[in-house]
Amino acid sequence: MRNDEDVKVDIAKQLKWDARIDASEVSIKVNNGKVELEGNVPTMTAKSAAFDDAYLVDGVLSVDNKLDVEIPSVKSTPTDSEIRDNVVTALSINSDVESYKIDVTVDKGWVTLEGTVNAYWEKVSAENEVLDINGVLGVSNNLGVVPTESYLDENIAEDIISALERNVHVNADDIDVKVEDGKVTLDGTVKTYTAKNAAFDSALYTPGVITVNNRIIVG
Repeated sequence: MRNDEDVKVDIAKQLKWDARIDASEVSIKVNNGKVELEGNVPTMTAKSAAFDDAYLVDGVLSVDNKLDVEIPSVKSTPTDSEIRDNVVTALSINSDVESYKIDVTVDKGWVTLEGTVNAYWEKVSAENEVLDINGVLGVSNNLGVVPTESYLDENIAEDIISALERNVHVNADDIDVKVEDGKVTLDGTVKTYTAKNAAFDSALYTPGVITVNNRIIVG
């Protein structure tokens, strides 16, 4: 296992390298491979990117992302009305979702999405679209997933397992897949964050999936 200080140095380099992140106010702590990020970043995109970047470093077992989004004072902060208009526009041009089914409200920079989508991956896509918008401090994604067809849990599980078996980044034997009423739970232990993400994506894009609880451990 790598030395914590070496891991910390590499995370700092990774954050400094990433053009999406202003890491000048980010504090990094590492204890036995467990990383804690604290401080401020200017956007939700930067917060998400910092989390992903930290996990890419060899030796990282977990990341506790405590970063706050703080819009720089030199940059004008959009009003809730402006943020809502920008969210509605972004969703309307996102071909992954049917935006007319989505209601958007904004309160002090926090966006809430209500309504329905046809697939879980569409729900995730809508949230990711919102996170990129200036002024957004967080998202409550309350979108319901209503598939256009009926799927048996057994078939959903089989499709996920087959996708795992085809994926070069993950060993399907390391993952336990359970499905109940379209709700997927992934358990197991993998060696890298890439493998954990690959397993999640295998479930995410499977037809019939309502939600995914990714409990896979990196270790």
